[in-house]
Amino acid sequence: MAKNITINKVNYEDVGYVNIPLTGENGDAKFIDTDGATAAAADIRKGKTAYIQGEEVTGAAESRAADAVTATGKTVSIPAGIYDADIETSVADGAATPAADVTGAVLGDTESAYPVTITPRATIKAGWIDAIADGEVVTKYVQTEEKTVAPATEAVTVSPAAGKLLAKVSVDAVILTGDAQPGDVMAGKTFYNTALEKRTGTATVPACSQDPVTKALRIV
Repeated sequence: MAKNITINKVNYEDVGYVNIPLTGENGDAKFIDTDGATAAAADIRKGKTAYIQGEEVTGAAESRAADAVTATGKTVSIPAGIYDADIETSVADGAATPAADVTGAVLGDTESAYPVTITPRATIKAGWIDAIADGEVVTKYVQTEEKTVAPATEAVTVSPAAGKLLAKVSVDAVILTGDAQPGDVMAGKTFYNTALEKRTGTATVPACSQDPVTKALRIV
């Protein structure tokens, strides 16, 4: 740091250093003003010395190499010290494997004509991944419908509309107005009453015969 000094009553301005001849030797001793130095021991390599504000200071800063820098998880540790070369390190690659938990009372693994397709996706933000978080729950419903059919004398196929499943099929009631009783139906023959109960007839037809001599009719 340059200063104004006086030597042998002569003033000198902005003097940065002074060279004074050595006693009995060739050459000069160089005296430098170190009052303006701002370094401390921690700023100087360990074992090296420097003059700071008129004092000799021995450095305390460790010499570091690339293996001093470590990465654990998302934390990169850089110990204090002096690095003589550029250091490059990186955090280990993370991974995200999206998955979906699919639940539902009518969902199963047996293949059918009514698939429910779920494609898991994950949006990854650059950075260390150290936790798994559940995404937003999305609920989809199996679309259903109900149908009503009339009774028929032959089998009836009831099919759902496209993209829907049958939740319920109702068959219209069979309206019977007959009033026959077992005694009204020939014995051994069956019929159904108004309650759709199967019944067996008990009625008989009298047998009629004629005597060939007297010509009399006989009914049994």
